[in-house]
Amino acid sequence: MISFEMAAVFARLQAAESRLDGARALAALCGAQQVLVFGKDTEVDVFLPAPGMPQTLHRADQWQPFLRQCVLDGSARAALPWPGAEGVAEAVGVGDARSGAVLVFVGGDPVAHAWPAIGALLPFIGDKLAQERAALSAGGSAAAARQSSRRAEALNVALDMSRRELQSAYQRAESELVFRRDAERRLRDADRRKDDFLAMLAHELRNPLAPISMAAQLLNTGKVSDERVRQTSAVIERQVNHMTTLLDDLLDVSRVTRGLVTLAHELHPARAIVQDALEQARPLLIARKHSLTVRLDAEPDAAPARVRGDGTRLVQIVTNILNNAIKYTPPGGNIGLEMRIGPERVEIAVCDDGIGIEAKLLPHIFDLFTQGERSPDRAQGGLGLGLALARNLVEQHGGTLAVHSEGAGRGSRFVVGLPRAFGAQQSAAADLPGGAGRGALRVLIVDDNGDAAATLAQFLEDGGHAVRVAFDARGAMRMVCEAPADVLLLDIGLPDIDGYALARQLRCLTQCAHAVFIAVTGYGQEQDRELSRLAGFDHHLTKPVDAAALVRLLALPRGAPMEEAPAPDAGDGAIALV
Repeated sequence: MISFEMAAVFARLQAAESRLDGARALAALCGAQQVLVFGKDTEVDVFLPAPGMPQTLHRADQWQPFLRQCVLDGSARAALPWPGAEGVAEAVGVGDARSGAVLVFVGGDPVAHAWPAIGALLPFIGDKLAQERAALSAGGSAAAARQSSRRAEALNVALDMSRRELQSAYQRAESELVFRRDAERRLRDADRRKDDFLAMLAHELRNPLAPISMAAQLLNTGKVSDERVRQTSAVIERQVNHMTTLLDDLLDVSRVTRGLVTLAHELHPARAIVQDALEQARPLLIARKHSLTVRLDAEPDAAPARVRGDGTRLVQIVTNILNNAIKYTPPGGNIGLEMRIGPERVEIAVCDDGIGIEAKLLPHIFDLFTQGERSPDRAQGGLGLGLALARNLVEQHGGTLAVHSEGAGRGSRFVVGLPRAFGAQQSAAADLPGGAGRGALRVLIVDDNGDAAATLAQFLEDGGHAVRVAFDARGAMRMVCEAPADVLLLDIGLPDIDGYALARQLRCLTQCAHAVFIAVTGYGQEQDRELSRLAGFDHHLTKPVDAAALVRLLALPRGAPMEEAPAPDAGDGAIALV
């Protein structure tokens, strides 16, 4: 029989929180000093104190064989390490082989009548301890699982971030690679076009140099008639003009593309722009034996249709497009020019039946130095600047320039569209002040280039002027002090001081109070002309000097507005309009 008291004590041993009190009550009930409760952890094969009981034992290594013996034999007795005077204590253990539970009575044997009850109730204690161990194991596994899950989640986040970073880095690398390949392609293309341009430039400069050199050698023989001298001089003049045009084109496109050109904003009749362009293109048109058809819309109003802008540049736009059509149309071809006047725009179209434009070239036709396929004799000439310059100038005037071609051998059509301007008529640039020639002048030429100074002096002397030549600023000052000059032609790049400084010094002398100062230089950009004006020059000529322009400047009265070389007469030919 199990007494009520024994059952109550074992009930308290069932719960971890009351287990220590239950052990003390069992010790008192059985006549022992202390009761210990152990359970076997089957995973590690070790007996451990039950939850709620003291978890440490003195010399625990000696307790494990004793506890194992209790389970194997059902009970065991031994003297075990124990805190106290002797260091050991008598212990009696009762074990349950199935559950691995052991009750150890320290300091006294259980009373005889308690043994049956202890043996009967011990398996229940063992089952409870097994449940607690399972719960602890499950809780630990769950915690470990939760920790593992958190770590896995953090790892997944890190891996996802790394994947996105790698993907972004790959995309950047791919974009950079595409950019580099495109840059390399454009660089190779630019390098090829640069080489083509240099080859064109060398060819175009050698062409006029060859007849100039031959003409110089012919004149040097001393066995030429007056007629042959005139013919040879005409050859030299034409070729020098051609070289000057090439250099002017290079400087012009540089100024325009960098935005250094200051455009006038005046009203100009559209018909006059077209007529001036036709007049300028006339010599090349005749030389190529082309047939030209011009159709101009009738003026819709009483006042002529006008466009606003720089007259010289507007004529240059149409001239460049006309020249392009003339050059790339075989001799005897057909050129057409048409002007349409709309309510808001004026359109000028130039078409031809020439070599046309290939589809692959069409998107680049307005790029610098771009030209179509050229024959070995390079009969078209030029540097591939005209269309690029025309488009840039058109855009600066608020207009558009479009091109259309059906392909190689099928001609081309260029259309310039300009905003139509309305308002009161403004005069174009005023005519230069003229007047009768002032007769023989005292001219001082200052240039450190002996050949240039000598040939210019000879030309002026042949015109009846008294000419002196100085090769530096010091010589010029001395000559002016010896005798005044009416006109001073000063080179800017002198060896001692530049022409600007020399002009300022000469202006301070009474001998030059009424003199005309003309800058003669290889620099002809807008800022160079402004520097000349600030230095006190009346006029600005670029080398090589246009003889007709110089003669015209010498005929101007003192105080006429500063100007660049006047445009030469376009000739007395005319283009019929149909």
